[in-house]
Amino acid sequence: MLCVSYTVTLEENFLFFLVKNPFIKLSLDPTPILRQAQLMDSNVFGLGTHQLQAIDDFLRSTNFGSDHTQRVADLTASISNRDTSKTATILNDALQSFGALYPLALILEVEDVVKSVYADAGIDDAVRDTTLRDVRLWVDQYASQHNGAIGLDRVFWISRHLCAIILHLGRLQFEPKAFGYPYQIFQDSKDDTMIIVAGGGLSCDEDGYLTEDQNAAFQTTLLKDANHFSGHLVDPVQGRIEIQTTQLNLQDYRLIVDSETIVLHLHIPSGSPLTPSSIDESLAMANTYFPLISFIVCSSWLLDPALDLVTSQESNTRDFMHRFKKFPVMHDVPQIYERVFGFGMVEDDVLSFKATTSLQRMVQQALKNGVKFHTTGGYLTNLSN
Repeated sequence: MLCVSYTVTLEENFLFFLVKNPFIKLSLDPTPILRQAQLMDSNVFGLGTHQLQAIDDFLRSTNFGSDHTQRVADLTASISNRDTSKTATILNDALQSFGALYPLALILEVEDVVKSVYADAGIDDAVRDTTLRDVRLWVDQYASQHNGAIGLDRVFWISRHLCAIILHLGRLQFEPKAFGYPYQIFQDSKDDTMIIVAGGGLSCDEDGYLTEDQNAAFQTTLLKDANHFSGHLVDPVQGRIEIQTTQLNLQDYRLIVDSETIVLHLHIPSGSPLTPSSIDESLAMANTYFPLISFIVCSSWLLDPALDLVTSQESNTRDFMHRFKKFPVMHDVPQIYERVFGFGMVEDDVLSFKATTSLQRMVQQALKNGVKFHTTGGYLTNLSN
């Protein structure tokens, strides 16, 4: 680690360090090492000393040429503009070109820019720091999957944090963006109850869950005229599409959400238990930061109604699941496999896994009993406005 004091002078393309005695003359692009030297003491991303040291060593040992300076400039511009797509593209190019340490090095370079974006958006420092510490979470995740190696490969996800698009509020994270699912949600004008209507052309298995076309037991239809519509309703308790169509009078319902409506997408980072009080606190904070958006959407294994079969009635997980009205989402492998047993797991792996927790044992037994698990979507509207 660079931990001595020094003075710096620049002369054309040469950098001079004065460290106690004689000048050390280095012919290199000074930007990476100078910036890293400033960041070795602290950072808002929660990176530890050994991680910062690894980044520093990487910067010193890698010849980036002039591309590094341009990447920093481009990243500065994209984050300042809160352009998550461009930010992700820059970081992914860095990842592909120089490996998983380079995105971290670039992120450290633009720490002050990220801070300014949060400040300009009126986000307080505590929320900012909690949000940006997701970088450390995914660095730790990377290490767990790569024999302790330091790096970051979830650049498309982290770009949303760098641009202050996702905010970590209490126990949960929130992101305003289009609903994006193939459903319409209507409110009954008489009693304010809501119904979910599936879009047309969705392939469903015999139980009403989304599947590939070749496996479909039926496909949804949605027909509308000036006064009526006929379509497949979604069971909001079980989160599956009804086989039979229902005809409704449009004059009795008001469209609340379609695929383009801006809603709050709720994300669930790993961490402390999902206690009812912590969820209530997060929802209240979301209402403060996003007062004009009261419709919240989530897609997760934690919304799967099958959790009723593998958790106790007092479970925080079960309580969280029951907050949501549900709808099916497309998935290849149920998310519960990777979150409860480990990444890359499929059903055969889960069944042969040596269980060490009661939840793992309950899931294995449920699978043997023929229970099917599903990653599930859901919404809630319990923010007070």
